Amino acid sequence: MRDGFVLFLTTKRCLRTPSVFVMSQSPFFSIIIPTYNRAEFIGMTLRSVFEQTYPHYEVIVVDNCSTDNTEELLQPDIHANRIRFIKHDQNYERARSRNTGMSVARGDFVTFLDSDDFMYPSNLADAAEYALAHPDSKCFHNLYELVDARRNLIYRYKFPSLKNQLKAIANGNFMSCIGDFIHRDIYQQYRFDTRPDITGSEDWDYWLRVLADYQVGRIEKINSGILHHPGRSMNNQNLISLQKGLEQIVAKISEDPHLWDVYRSYLKRIEAISLIYTAILANSGFIYRKALRHLYRAALKDLSVLTSRRFLKTLQVALFRMDVSGFKTRDQVG
Repeated sequence: MRDGFVLFLTTKRCLRTPSVFVMSQSPFFSIIIPTYNRAEFIGMTLRSVFEQTYPHYEVIVVDNCSTDNTEELLQPDIHANRIRFIKHDQNYERARSRNTGMSVARGDFVTFLDSDDFMYPSNLADAAEYALAHPDSKCFHNLYELVDARRNLIYRYKFPSLKNQLKAIANGNFMSCIGDFIHRDIYQQYRFDTRPDITGSEDWDYWLRVLADYQVGRIEKINSGILHHPGRSMNNQNLISLQKGLEQIVAKISEDPHLWDVYRSYLKRIEAISLIYTAILANSGFIYRKALRHLYRAALKDLSVLTSRRFLKTLQVALFRMDVSGFKTRDQVG
């Protein structure tokens, strides 16, 4: 069955016992960059890739039929074979673009990078070192931070312990979709959900499925930067569509026997976190009463969220009607 013009593989259930795989002393990475009307930023993103101290990689840019001059801007890199450029015939959103990239990737590992974010210079070198030192690890990630265009620090995210990775991912999408590395055994089987009603939540859905089957490792170093700017797609998400997407995640877990078995003790927490995130988005749109309703429902789902920093901060914004529209960080959910 074709999805767009790319043949997608049927998802198979992987064994949850890791196996050692053979890899050369120079792991090869495929960097997948989905883009849509990011001509203003994609040059900075690509420079951060070309500045890597590690040379063994390919760059796959998947353009969702941009209407700006993205393709024209990328022509020198295309002709110089610095990037592999694929253009969709319409805007299919990031989920399908990442699937397109994975379907043609040649790397031992795939990593994702949005076209307005950064890799820091030792990103791939540290990933290669980690992969060689942990030959049974097929999924790992580095840390990321929120920065401005000059890569000055705006916000440093807190990351959960991986002692219980199921609890960690149920409590929000700490993986995001930056600084993650997945082996071909994963990226050739797992695909992002491309249904429109899950757009905006597809990242969390993806990692909930992957981490149900694979142990995640961590490079304890900030090697990636998320660029803060008003045009971020995370900043412009529609509240109702996001809410539907998060509800779909809960439904998928409930209906899938394997996911239900893995996450059933965390399902109420997943529902509560989903409601808190929609409250955060409601606050950013000045819909404070709706934010309070979502927070109330979150507390009913899981009383333990009442003491969480995320809940209390969101409640404070809603009660005192604080304007957070000018500075919205990427919460670790979507």
